[in-house]
Amino acid sequence: MYFDQLFFAVNVTGPTLLILSMGWLFRKIELIDDHFIAVGNKIVFNVTLPCLLFFGTVSTPLSESLDGPLILFAAVVTVIIVGLLWLASALFVTREKRGVFVQGAFRGNMGVMGIALVLNAYGQQILSKASIYLALMTVLYNVLAVLVLRTDKASYWLSLLKNPLVLAVLLGITGSYLAVDIPEIVANSGHYFSQMTLPLALLCTGGSLHWDSFKANHKEVIWASIFKLVIVPAIVTVMAIGWGFRAQELGLLFLMMSVPCASASFVMAKQMTRHGAMAAEIIALTTIGSALSITAGLLLLKYQGYI
Repeated sequence: MYFDQLFFAVNVTGPTLLILSMGWLFRKIELIDDHFIAVGNKIVFNVTLPCLLFFGTVSTPLSESLDGPLILFAAVVTVIIVGLLWLASALFVTREKRGVFVQGAFRGNMGVMGIALVLNAYGQQILSKASIYLALMTVLYNVLAVLVLRTDKASYWLSLLKNPLVLAVLLGITGSYLAVDIPEIVANSGHYFSQMTLPLALLCTGGSLHWDSFKANHKEVIWASIFKLVIVPAIVTVMAIGWGFRAQELGLLFLMMSVPCASASFVMAKQMTRHGAMAAEIIALTTIGSALSITAGLLLLKYQGYI
């Protein structure tokens, strides 16, 4: 019984960790470089991941893919946790670093790591539900990130309306509602692009791990990583269990909340603060540490019979 639970946990996190490691190795031996990573990330964000989310949503009736109670719970809990993190951050960082610290402690890489882990755990049948969860929580994460980073640049608010991931899911929902019949040649081409998403994204993520100034930010980076990988997922999961979530719903929620910090947090921190390096180090440390924390969390939840 114990080994069955262990194999489940390792089978969920193992493939993701392996491809991340290959990305790091390929970068180390110069099989890929910064240019490849930059172009690969653009292709994933603007083409392949939107295709994955669109075709995962359009093929499933909205009544089956929209889990209102789960999304509402995740949204409310996220807002509360961000508020608590803002208050707690005063104990760990100076005021000018608080926004970067808080963003690193709550903002997860759901689009790549989250989707990859959820698909590894539950297969294609959960993709539509995970896609809508991702789209709506992406909007919320961006809004909260703008608030904690304290910027008044209207372009970041406008970017929410042009986010390819959000647009892809909205188009998918519309197509599902209208029962649009997609031509086979378009569907097949879209699925080919979709299948590129996770390998390419994980390779680029692994190849982009950097440690530019960890010594200068080690305290803030370590604490932000502990919050992101352990404290926040534990609080959310315990609350979700108390609220009555179980099985796939609880598994999806745990995995999405437990993923490492999103690469988008570096982009926003770099453009809106002077602490982009700190954000990059939080991404690196949480990416490395997530393999252990997520595997341990899945093992515990499986052992207790919650998922």
